[in-house]
Amino acid sequence: MLFLQQVHARLRTQSFLKDLENAHRKVEELTLANERQRMARDLHDTLAQGVASFIMQLEAADEFIVQGNIRRSQEIIQQSMGQARRTLAEARRVINNLRLNSASEMVFHEELTDEIQRFFQATGINVYPKIQMSSQMSRMLMEHSLYIVSECLTNVAKHAKADNVWVTVNEQNDRIEIEVKDNGTGFDTSQVGKQAGHYGLLGLFERVRLIGGEIQITSASNGTRIRMEAPIHKGDKL
Repeated sequence: MLFLQQVHARLRTQSFLKDLENAHRKVEELTLANERQRMARDLHDTLAQGVASFIMQLEAADEFIVQGNIRRSQEIIQQSMGQARRTLAEARRVINNLRLNSASEMVFHEELTDEIQRFFQATGINVYPKIQMSSQMSRMLMEHSLYIVSECLTNVAKHAKADNVWVTVNEQNDRIEIEVKDNGTGFDTSQVGKQAGHYGLLGLFERVRLIGGEIQITSASNGTRIRMEAPIHKGDKL
């Protein structure tokens, strides 16, 4: 009886070990899949957005050259050089996986204001910001929120044909609420994710999911409205 019990115990242990190995393998597969998604998202948000902004600035400079306004074209080229340096620096941070572990401090209001200013300088599209935040945000929430606004503005510049954008950020009931609205031509929201090479909006949904938030996109011929909200995790470790 004792021998049989030991045999059964060994068989059960071997079965448990096999189950653990299978579970470990599945966790590794999911981890690799999530890592690939994160890398794709980060590369889009750094390289793709940075290069897109760089192209817009060069196109604007080229237009001023055609008009004979050399001084303004030189100013835009200088701004483009700064944008290129920032994109390169951010790409290096992503590659080295130091973005979330950086010791540098971020001030959300200042970072968002700088992003809006760069957008206006590059495109000439009027931006009307309204930022009201008082709680301390985790670094992860700040970075995702900044990228969400940046992606929304990039889409406005590339597709909306708008001349005015409203960016509203406020805090209510321990949740951050972000709204980016434009007066452009709108688009068919049912086509989100169905066009190859257009991953910006999919990146928005992924980032909102990672911070436990919700997102709504409405669009018509008189403009597009993207609204996101997510919990503010007070006291999170950065």
